[in-house]
Amino acid sequence: MQQMEHWDEDRYVELNTFFKVKIQRMLDSDPYIRDLQRQEGGLQLRDLIDRMSEREQELWVEFIQLDRMKLNRDLQNHLEGKGKPYSPQKGFDQGLEDNSTLW
Repeated sequence: MQQMEHWDEDRYVELNTFFKVKIQRMLDSDPYIRDLQRQEGGLQLRDLIDRMSEREQELWVEFIQLDRMKLNRDLQNHLEGKGKPYSPQKGFDQGLEDNSTLW
């Protein structure tokens, strides 16, 4: 997948919601994932990604690229004193209309 060049808030929210639901379903219903959760080493993000379809893994790469853009944008705004300041409890609670639905 190509490197993304432009921030797309709608796409970010769409993918964030998709993966929030997808990962929760995996945690609730995939016996392999549930077994990993019980093991001493625990469950790692890579374990979840490896269980996704090839198309979902491509979407994951797109989501991570957008997430990095969001982080960079939020950091820049923070450094410039724009928006709400960073909070250890809420992170960068700024920029998107409804952060309560995002991870």
